[in-house]
Amino acid sequence: MGISRIEQPEKKHFGYYVRLTWRGTQYAKFFSDKKHGGARGALKAAEQYFDQLDEQMPLDSQAGRMSVRNSSGIVGVSRTKSTSRGHRYEYWQARWGSGDERKSAKFSIHKYGEEEAKQLAINARKQWEKESMQIK
Repeated sequence: MGISRIEQPEKKHFGYYVRLTWRGTQYAKFFSDKKHGGARGALKAAEQYFDQLDEQMPLDSQAGRMSVRNSSGIVGVSRTKSTSRGHRYEYWQARWGSGDERKSAKFSIHKYGEEEAKQLAINARKQWEKESMQIK
């Protein structure tokens, strides 16, 4: 994404190419040196076009949005699968902290069932957040 220089002497194709993807749609436009009075003019036109697109497209926040990496909707809570000694385990996991202060709790789907395991992980995460706020 951004502005790229294009030089194809065999096609007499010289200029700058603007490419920007926003919310799944790609915007692209070529600014030829010839049409814009040289490489400097083409670059200036490309930069203006890029800035114009950038102004029209506000940054998208991931806050509160489900993603591939977040299947629970709660930060720090995820559904996980692992294999150990030939056995497959599925569980909901809560994680909290960073560096030396990391916490993790796993709740077996086999033992608790899907919904209860998920809720236990969510509760663990919320409890850690609550404890963290009391310390500060």
